[in-house]
Amino acid sequence: MKAKKFISTWLLIGCAMIIVMIMIGGITRLTDSGLSITEWAVVKGTLPPLNDQAWEEAFDKYKQIPEYELRHSHYTLEDFKRIYFWEYIHRLWGRLMGFVFAIPFAVLLLRKKLSPRLKRRGWIILLGGGAVGALGWFMVKSGLADNPDVSHFRLAIHLCAALSLFSFVFWTYLLVTKPYAGTWQQQLTKRSKALLRLVIGLLVIQITYGAFTAGIDAGVIYNTWPLMNGSFMPENVTAFDSFWTNFADHKDGIQFVHRNLAILLAVAVLVLAFRIKREVISGRCWFWLLTAVIIQFVLGIVTLLDAGSGDVSVLLGTLHQLGAVFLLMQVLLISFQLWAKPLATND
Repeated sequence: MKAKKFISTWLLIGCAMIIVMIMIGGITRLTDSGLSITEWAVVKGTLPPLNDQAWEEAFDKYKQIPEYELRHSHYTLEDFKRIYFWEYIHRLWGRLMGFVFAIPFAVLLLRKKLSPRLKRRGWIILLGGGAVGALGWFMVKSGLADNPDVSHFRLAIHLCAALSLFSFVFWTYLLVTKPYAGTWQQQLTKRSKALLRLVIGLLVIQITYGAFTAGIDAGVIYNTWPLMNGSFMPENVTAFDSFWTNFADHKDGIQFVHRNLAILLAVAVLVLAFRIKREVISGRCWFWLLTAVIIQFVLGIVTLLDAGSGDVSVLLGTLHQLGAVFLLMQVLLISFQLWAKPLATND
C-alpha cells in the first residue's frame, strides 16, 4: 500500500508538472520569448548568465537571428533579459521534470516495487519526456536561420507530443488509483462509443489547429464573433489555389477552421455528455465534460475578441490553453472508464 501511494503521488506530481510546463510554454510563445536562447546546452544551459559579460554574449547571439533583425532591433539588454527569463524558466522546468520522473523511477526499480506493466510504462514516460524536449529544440531551430518565427507545424508537433505524454502519465495514474477501468463497456451504447471516438478525433485536430493559430498569429485577425468581420467565410480564406496552403499555412484559413471546428466539437461534446448522463448508472463525468467544453468555448471567444488590439492577451491565451488540457482530462476520464484494461496485481 505504501508503494502504491508513492507511485500515485509521483505520477500525480508528474501530471501537474506537465500542465505547468504547457502553461509556461504558452507564456513563452505569447511573450515572444521562445528564440531568446539560441543554443541547446543540456548541462551548461542549466545556469543563466551570471555576470554582465555573459549577458552581453547571450544578447550578441540573439542579435544574429532574424527575429532580432526584423522585429526586435530596438531591444535593449533589459528587454532581452525579460524575454530570456521565460525561455530559461521553460527549459529549467523541463530539466526539473526529468529529475522528478527519473529519480523516483530509479528508486522503484531498485526496490522492485513496479509490476512489469508499470515498469514498461515508466520507461515510455522517461523516453517520451526526452523526445518532447528534443522536439522543442527541433521547433526552436526553425526560427533561428531564415525566419523570425518558428514553424507552426513544428510548434503543433511539440505541443501534441507534450499533451500525448500528459495523457499517458494521467492514464497511468488512473490505472494505479482508480478501480473503475473499463466498467462502462456494457453501459454505453454503440452510438455513444462512436460519438466518443469522434470527439477524440475532433479534439486532436482542434488542438493541432490551436497550435497553428498560435504559431502563425492567426488569432489577431477577424476579431469578431460569430462571423468573421461580417462574413461566414471571407474571400481571403481561399486566396490560394492550394487547399493545403489555404487551410494549413495561411492565417485566414487556419482561423476559419479553428473557430468553426470549435463549434462542431462543442456540439459533439454536448450530445455525448447528455448521452452519458442518460446511459450511465452513476457518476458525474458528464457534468464535468459539459463544464469543460463550455468554459473552453467561452474562453476561445473572449480571447479572440480581446485580440482586436493586435496582441493576444497573455492571461487569456494561457487560460485558453489550460482549458484545452482540462477538456482533454475529462475525455480521458470517460475513455478510461470505457476502454482501460484494469491493472492486475501481477500485471
